[in-house]
Amino acid sequence: ADAVPPTLPELAAQVAQMKADYDEALDTCWILVCAALVFFMHAGFTMLETGCVQLKNTQNILCKNGLVVVIATICWYLVGYGLAYGEPNTEGGSFCGTSHFAGGGFLEEQASGMNRWRDWFFQWAFCATCGTIVSGAMAERTALTGFAVYVAAMTTFVYPIVVHWTWSGAGWLNNDTRTASYKDFAGSGIVHMCGGISALVGAAVVGPRQGRFAADVDQDKFVPHNVPIVVLGTFILFFGWFGFNPGSSLAMKSQADAFSASMVAMNTTAGGAMGGLVTYMLDFVMTKKHSVGALCNGILAGLVGITAACGSVEPGEAFVIGGVGGLFYLAGSALARAIKVDDPIEAFAVHGCAGFWGVLAVGLFGSEEVGGNGIFHGGENSGAQLGVQLLGALMITLWSGGFAALFFVPLKTAGLLRVSEAMQAMGLDEAKHSPRRAYSMEEGQQLKG
Repeated sequence: ADAVPPTLPELAAQVAQMKADYDEALDTCWILVCAALVFFMHAGFTMLETGCVQLKNTQNILCKNGLVVVIATICWYLVGYGLAYGEPNTEGGSFCGTSHFAGGGFLEEQASGMNRWRDWFFQWAFCATCGTIVSGAMAERTALTGFAVYVAAMTTFVYPIVVHWTWSGAGWLNNDTRTASYKDFAGSGIVHMCGGISALVGAAVVGPRQGRFAADVDQDKFVPHNVPIVVLGTFILFFGWFGFNPGSSLAMKSQADAFSASMVAMNTTAGGAMGGLVTYMLDFVMTKKHSVGALCNGILAGLVGITAACGSVEPGEAFVIGGVGGLFYLAGSALARAIKVDDPIEAFAVHGCAGFWGVLAVGLFGSEEVGGNGIFHGGENSGAQLGVQLLGALMITLWSGGFAALFFVPLKTAGLLRVSEAMQAMGLDEAKHSPRRAYSMEEGQQLKG
């Protein structure tokens, strides 16, 4: 017998299912590629931090960055993701998630079309980044044990709670019951400020490196030992930011998705470029010297600054936001030196200060045409938007800074945070690592050929 041709409703259902399948595949491909770019930023952080420390502590900072990734992965799987994206603990303003711990429920939700695997992977890359910011600020005098304890706490509890308040869509800072909800497209506050404030507290509690800020010690010994690696790390981070920001659109199945991600990429480029130029030029005016470090940190500050608003402003505004991000970096750097907080990679200035500016910029810039609600454009409830941005920045500061102090102070008291002065003088590579040197060449040996 001849097969009965499908009816029009049946054909429509088949087409709809095919479209849903293709949409899921396109979104998943986009997010997985962007997540891989974000993960590659760890190579950038590692190179940047390695170049900034003294030669004798190279392996130690490499080890810290490796530990961040593996510790964060386990903690995000067991507890962190569930606290961040699990079912809210209450309706209309939740504090934390209460499900999906250790991958629980992922298979069941897959049957209903929810791809938790993809979301876990993308958000894991961000979680690990937050911990890496802290490692550089505390470099060259922090014990691996104490640092590892804090990374576990940060990626298990501190960072995931901030994510739930904001990105989950059910938290008390961002939900449907608010007049204006906290906006942070890719994490100026949620990732960078959280890490930057924690870095400030950690660096302050552990204390400065031996001889840092001492009048009788040549401070040139603390300058980066490998500037080319610093530049390489900066460009790797810039490259990875095109996964960090455009990937936060979370979709690539329609023309609107493509236009949105493209605008975000353009804004990201503009912010980083202007941040680098402003910082480089102002540093030259003040010192009459060309500083590669200022240029690199200015680029990063501009990128951090534009990260929150990159999806809701036009490129002209992105240049302004990035440039002001450079100014916030310079101010934060001067403040840290003034209060004698020893931050070898200036994590607080780059991530904490520029991150605060990025959160604030969302409430100032962006018209409704591009999804913004900035007070400069007189958008509906723009005053409330600026208010909730300030509230979010304040709460991230109190939460991340408070918990950093709660962990770092007892660790230092117990002798688990700071290494001895003798170890610092010797170098942590020789004192604690095998092999004793990061580079195989002996002192004074020259490359041949």
